[in-house]
Parts: sequence; C-alpha cells; structure tokens
Amino acid sequence: MKLTTVGGALAVTALAFVLLMPGALFSQEEEDQQPLLEWHGESPHWEPGQEFSAVKGSTWIGSRECLYCHEELKMDFLATAHARSLHKAEISLDRQGCEACHGAGGGHQMLRSRGAIFAFDWEDSSHENNICLRCHEWLTTNREWERTSHARASLRCSDCHDPHQSHDSGMRHLLLADVNELCISCHQVTADDFRNFSHHPVQVDSANEPDGGVMNCTDCHEVHAGHGPAMLAERKVRNLCLTCHMDKGGPFKFAHMSVDDALGDSCLNCHSSHGSSNPGLTLMDGRSLCLQCHTDRSEHNAPTTCWTTGCHHAMHGSNNDPFLRF
Repeated sequence: MKLTTVGGALAVTALAFVLLMPGALFSQEEEDQQPLLEWHGESPHWEPGQEFSAVKGSTWIGSRECLYCHEELKMDFLATAHARSLHKAEISLDRQGCEACHGAGGGHQMLRSRGAIFAFDWEDSSHENNICLRCHEWLTTNREWERTSHARASLRCSDCHDPHQSHDSGMRHLLLADVNELCISCHQVTADDFRNFSHHPVQVDSANEPDGGVMNCTDCHEVHAGHGPAMLAERKVRNLCLTCHMDKGGPFKFAHMSVDDALGDSCLNCHSSHGSSNPGLTLMDGRSLCLQCHTDRSEHNAPTTCWTTGCHHAMHGSNNDPFLRF
C-alpha cells in the first residue's frame, strides 16, 4: 500500500521508531535473561543487580548489529579471542563480543551517540580496567592490580592491548606491539642497560641482539600482578634467577651468603639484572666487587678478579672448601 498522507508518513516513522526502541530487538524471555550491572563511582567495580549500560533500559543487540556500522573492525576482530565468545549459549549476553566491553548497544544503535555506549574515553583509567577485569579476573584481581606500579602510574589495559586485533608478531594476547617493544616504550633507561657489553638476551633493537634474543621482559616480570616495585614473577629474586641458572643454586655445603636461601636472597648484590659493562653482568669490575663486603681483605691485591686468579673459583658455593676456592 502506498502512503501519500502526512499522517501515513508519521505512522511509518512511528513504526520505525518502535522497532528501534530498546526491547524491540529481543523477546520478553530474552529481555528477562539480560544481566543487570552498573558502574559504582565511589567504589569502582561492577556489581550484580544493576544495569550494565550507558543508557538506562538499553538492550543487548549482539555484535553482528555493531559490525554493520563498524565494518572496518570486522575482519580483524573476528580473528581474535574476544570473538570466540560470540553465539555461545553457555556465555551470558553481557560477556559476548562488543557488548562485553561497551555495554548493551540498543541505546547506541537508536541514538547514534557516543554517550549512549561505553566509549572508553574516561579520564579515570580504573573505569576501563575494571571492565576488562570482569572477564579477565583469572589473570589478576582488582586488589592485586591496584598494588602494582603500573596501576599507580594510571596505566590502562589499552596502553598495551588492542581489544579489536593483535599487532605483535605472534598474534597473541591482543598486544599493540611485540612485548619487549611495548616495555621499552616506557622503560627507556632499562633499554639502554640491554645495550651494554654484558646483558641478558633481550632484544631492544637489531644491534644489541641481531638474532632476535631468546628472552622477553615477561620472563622475569609479571606485568599484571607482580611482586614488589619491580613487579617480579617470583617473590624472591634468587628463585627467579634460578629458573634459568639452576647450577648456581646448590645446595652447597659452603654457600655464598647471597646464594644461601637461609641467609640471603639477592643475586643483585653482585649482578645487574638487565645489563652491565662488566663481564657476567657484575656490578663492578675486578676485586672491587668483592671488597664491597669483604673490606677486611683489602690487602689481597688480586691483579684481576678474586675468582680468576687461582683463588675463589667457586664464588657461588662449594661442597669442598669453606673459602670457596674449589
């Protein structure tokens, strides 16, 4: 039927509006299943029982509806782990695809407004991070994250991750770049340490490790919930080093104090963790390193180092000699 009157046009407009109204895209049964969550400004976390949407009453429309407009994201997004949640009956609607992060999309679809969706443009980084933690609580808890130096620096998940695609060579973890490249983009001083003569095999550029290196920053650092200011993957520095340097850990009958778990805990008493201008990543060259602790032995005028002059070869520990000579 052809409508020619103003009243008919208004009727068609009204019908179109009703079809776009929140709720029109879902049956009553589907609406009843919609989870209700809301952001609490005073205590930043999501709580059950309230609405997870930027517009009150907005409904879940599904990622397919989102990708009709945001087609530039489609191919990259569908290749991500985030897209694996789509159309799975065992996963609730608020944890599927686009709406798992941006909230119910019905209001945004109707109003075409950034204000009708969670657009991740908050000044407070905790808003964004807590949305990510709704699904990634297995990685770190809110409390663990808030103790980290990254959280205190107001880092956002999106400072390292792109929720829509992976940019790193391994195409894993939705990273904006390879992991070491991401770390040194902030930690420039540490990057310079890796350019020293002696360094752990972490590539920061093609010159310091032409073959690519065999270590990543994340081998030693837990970037989401690490221990202490350096966000280490282990509580004890010694245990972290021994994951690779097992031969240096003993147990020894006569152990150097820094190596003995009962007496000391830090390989960093003698070694730099990233790089050094001295062999073996040592903090100082020659006998000066030993004299930092053994001040009463300054009369021993070793020409090079205490461990290469035929004396203290077993500097980490010995089962034969209390003076660590062999």
